[in-house]
Amino acid sequence: MENQPVTIPWGTQKRLQYLEGKLYWEGKVNRGDLTAAFGISIPQASVDFTKYQEMAPQNIAYNASAKYYEPTESFSPLFIELSADAYFSTMSCSPTKSITTCESDYIAAVPNPSRVINLDVLRTLVQSIKNKKVVSVDYRSFNNPQPGNTRLISPHSFGTDGSRWHVRAYCHESNAFKDFVIGRIASAVIESDSDIDVDSDKNWFNFIDVIIGPNPTLNDAQKNIVAMDYGMTDFRLEFKCRIALLYYLMKKLGIDQNGSERAGNEQQIVAINLDEIKTAMR
Repeated sequence: MENQPVTIPWGTQKRLQYLEGKLYWEGKVNRGDLTAAFGISIPQASVDFTKYQEMAPQNIAYNASAKYYEPTESFSPLFIELSADAYFSTMSCSPTKSITTCESDYIAAVPNPSRVINLDVLRTLVQSIKNKKVVSVDYRSFNNPQPGNTRLISPHSFGTDGSRWHVRAYCHESNAFKDFVIGRIASAVIESDSDIDVDSDKNWFNFIDVIIGPNPTLNDAQKNIVAMDYGMTDFRLEFKCRIALLYYLMKKLGIDQNGSERAGNEQQIVAINLDEIKTAMR
């Protein structure tokens, strides 16, 4: 996918992206697809098709008998990313809906209950990060669940495990960088300028190579299935992760950090370099 000229309006780019996606993934597209998806007029859809033909004439051909456009053999994407993730996030539902709110029998997602975030708190955290400020927060943790557990923090980043968001910050009470679940911050007030060097948060700014593979307790056929599922090479898949996010990664992948030998049907993948990961997490 190539970068598009800034002279193309954002709305036009979204429609051309959708047009190209329908063309590639479904093998056909017409003006009605654009009018239904974006609520535009037929003349506007015609303009969009003309624009796309001007930009990528090698990609699209008109089937006069079927009255729709088809991809050519020389198709090369101009607007879309050719990946499964990109398809499911942008093409499987209406452009106005996310995968989690797609109302279709064609595709469904497991409900993911939203974690509540106080927008005033979030706004304060964003401003404190952008302006390097100390923030006084009323934080409700399991160790201190009662109101009034006020502490000073110097936030510098946001992180998520896919289920909830946290803010990465220096805690002036414990003199260490920590994660604070944003939904558990009852209130936040900017106090003063922060003199914390955020670059000293080594666990946030440093990465480690994580290597996963099939659980050794699986038989060869089962190992091949896991390798195919994750796109492993030689039964290994290696990728980078921030050290500060390793705990969440292990939890998300269902990998037992104690290294106990769980059955393969309970834990299909293992961390091959678990000792290195555990050392980095200390």
